[in-house]
Amino acid sequence: MNDIRPVSEWQNIFDGEASAVIDRLHEIYGNDRDAIRARLPFWRRVLDCFAHEFSPDASVFIARACGRVNLLGMHIDHRGGAVNPIAVGDTLFVVEPRDDDRVEIRNVDDVYPARSFSIGEELPAKKICDWDSWTMDRYQERVDAGTSADWSNYVRAGVLYLQHLRTRNGDFDPPLRGMNVAVAGNVRPASGLSSSSSLVVAAMEACLRVNGLEMSPSELAAAGQYAEWYVGTRGGGGDHAAIKFCRAGHLAHIGSFPVTVELSPFPADYVAVLLNSSIGATKTAGARNVFNQRVAGYELGLLLLRKRFPEYADRMEHLRDVTPEALGVDEGEIYRMLKALPEVAHREDLSRELADVPDELERIYRSHEPLPEGYRIRQVCLYGIAECLRSERSVELLREGDIAGFGKLITLSHEGDRMTHVVDGRRVPLDKPLPDAELDRLIADVRGPDPARREAARLYRQPGGYDASCEELDIMVDLALGVDGVLGAALVGAGLGGCIVALTERNRADDVIAAVEAGYWRPRGLPAIAEVCPGVGGSGILTLD
Repeated sequence: MNDIRPVSEWQNIFDGEASAVIDRLHEIYGNDRDAIRARLPFWRRVLDCFAHEFSPDASVFIARACGRVNLLGMHIDHRGGAVNPIAVGDTLFVVEPRDDDRVEIRNVDDVYPARSFSIGEELPAKKICDWDSWTMDRYQERVDAGTSADWSNYVRAGVLYLQHLRTRNGDFDPPLRGMNVAVAGNVRPASGLSSSSSLVVAAMEACLRVNGLEMSPSELAAAGQYAEWYVGTRGGGGDHAAIKFCRAGHLAHIGSFPVTVELSPFPADYVAVLLNSSIGATKTAGARNVFNQRVAGYELGLLLLRKRFPEYADRMEHLRDVTPEALGVDEGEIYRMLKALPEVAHREDLSRELADVPDELERIYRSHEPLPEGYRIRQVCLYGIAECLRSERSVELLREGDIAGFGKLITLSHEGDRMTHVVDGRRVPLDKPLPDAELDRLIADVRGPDPARREAARLYRQPGGYDASCEELDIMVDLALGVDGVLGAALVGAGLGGCIVALTERNRADDVIAAVEAGYWRPRGLPAIAEVCPGVGGSGILTLD
């Protein structure tokens, strides 16, 4: 196998549509040869960029990553929950190893300026003892300097974290070599498709190859999560695992802590339709504050549960553990525990009750600005607990061929994110309080004699209130759900803009796009941006026989 060749040789290979490269791309894109040929100019374009910016005679390899569309298991991978993604798109790095530690980056798209950095100069002289705190300090420095939103930070994140892992007693062991890199991506940014994580993973794949280092797929996926903390977010590793493990034509069920993967063929008669709101949800802008506030609600809720229920504390390592199976209790007991959480809590109240863990509180608070209205801890935790259960239940439904049931869970997940609904023909804000009386009702129903009421009160059926949608996404979801043949629809990614996904019968995909065009894009003068997603393969280095 050969993965490194002169740029000019790679250009000739893609120009000639050599059978070797077509066969290899089958593994990434599936068996549609016409669709593969349509992608070849994109690969050729990034090679041309490298030849222009560096040298056509340089010996290079091509690292590839992708984006992802998570169908179920939203906002929970960082709490130990499982995700259910398919992979989409490409992020390509054409890479020449260097003999020093500089990383020179050029992008096919001129909107992203050229960047350069020295690995050694970016890191402190001594071993970083706390990557979490160090990355928050660096993020604040970039905010103060006005450079927090730079695209190259995602490349830096992947490379610097790998060097951090290989620092012992203050020495780089080994010191990593740098690289010249040309980058091209068609994973649309600020759309909830993990374009940022795609850059992180591609950078790590490239850096590992340049330095002759190895990581198992699970190790790389886990490392990607912590690497991305460099940009200021505090998400989980589900996106990075999806980018590494997804396969063409398959849905992946990916668990966290540790990473586990189960692949299932995507149902042949159904497709996922991706529909873009054209509302940006960039993690490098104000949206980051909201993302991290929601994560803080999870973390604060778990600290309070451990404090108030010491009998279960040693079994609640992650929020995913607050379930009947993990704690050996019935669902009524979980509702009783949620009732012990505050509906809303302010920092001064939390600091009094959690005075024994001041360092934990300081770590949580550093990731975001204070919330004047307080943290809605109870409804956020119900969403997270229920979503973990929904994600696990999805595996059973797919094994049983119950695609309709799977679609209903997707829609139910969005109900926990929904911010608006229609009342008497008008769209109005949606409030989702979770008062004591509602929890008392759920306890009575889930323990009661009526089978229908018991089922309706099940934990996995409760939407909770993570509230990461927006009016535009809610409108698009409602339009999609109004089309015959659509089984479920929900936002994609962290929310607050970006895309929605609709699970639909294959022959209804065009109807879904037409409905959203008529009801959302056209009235707003927006372009109709939609894609039917077959699911592509995960990240790696392109090798040819």
